[in-house]
Amino acid sequence: MEVSKFFIRQNTLTAKQINIPIQLDWDYLGLDQSVDEYEKEVITEVIGVGRDFEIDRFANAPFTGTSQETSIKYQFYFYSGGSLTNQSNWRLDYRSEGFTTGNIFYYDNNFSNSFFKLDLYDSPDDKKQKNYITIIIPTQQGLKKDAIMQRTPVTIKKPDFVLDYVGDKEGFFIYWLKKRTFLDIDTFYMSAKFYNAMTGTYTKMMNVPQSTISGEHNFDNLTYFYYQVKLDYDMRTYQVFNTITGNREGTPFPIKWYEYVNK
Repeated sequence: MEVSKFFIRQNTLTAKQINIPIQLDWDYLGLDQSVDEYEKEVITEVIGVGRDFEIDRFANAPFTGTSQETSIKYQFYFYSGGSLTNQSNWRLDYRSEGFTTGNIFYYDNNFSNSFFKLDLYDSPDDKKQKNYITIIIPTQQGLKKDAIMQRTPVTIKKPDFVLDYVGDKEGFFIYWLKKRTFLDIDTFYMSAKFYNAMTGTYTKMMNVPQSTISGEHNFDNLTYFYYQVKLDYDMRTYQVFNTITGNREGTPFPIKWYEYVNK
């Protein structure tokens, strides 16, 4: 309760003071501010706290040996038939996958609509892994090789890729979260598949040919179906490592994939 002083004068020479208690309640004082705070609470309750999902691109880290080469190299070897114990039966050639020289040379739909798919997981264990990143490498990219088509020398694409900032660059960058506040992940496990538009099926790839594994089908999936990818958030770069040797690959040494044969 507040006390105010009022002076009531009479027609006398002496002034008298009377204290009259008056209660003043300012119910609307700060009402706008309260409404703003309540609005923020309701919005937060409905949509949650804002999170930073800004994406940045990560490039292959330069090779620090004899050069500053930044390109990343992939080679995909297809099984051409024959014994699984003979490594030469895996060839760097789309024709081993059933395409003809004409399919490749003329970029027929069954060839041009085929592609390689690289999936990056948080774990190599397929029972609990999550796929966070997918990279597509189209068959229209890649180096060429000599071939004969109806007695005519031609050059056709082969599954041998050199990806960089210029030239063939689709599949070179990894697009991922700029900050680690939402998902703190810097190590992924990369698998590879080839999607064949001619057959409507896909082929799994391994990091070694089965001819080098004792038992051919008796091996550790966590080791032979993946490469390890490590991100550097400060430099916005990535590096690819062999899960068997631990060596860095891709620059300048190709990352090699071999068709898995389940027979």
